[in-house]
Amino acid sequence: MNKDPNRYWWMSLVLVVVCTGGFYYFERTMFPASNGLVGCIVGLALGGALAALLEDYFDQNPR
Repeated sequence: MNKDPNRYWWMSLVLVVVCTGGFYYFERTMFPASNGLVGCIVGLALGGALAALLEDYFDQNPR
């Protein structure tokens, strides 16, 4: 019986949320006068790219 290929679906979501929150926190810490919008956008883009790489890794290396 094969394992479910989508068993780590939540890892992509966690990766995007952590990247977005991290860049938001970084921007708010380094530039207190800013509202953190740029950090959210950059974190969302980077998190999405890393999530795509993670999904590709899972697709290429089944267990």
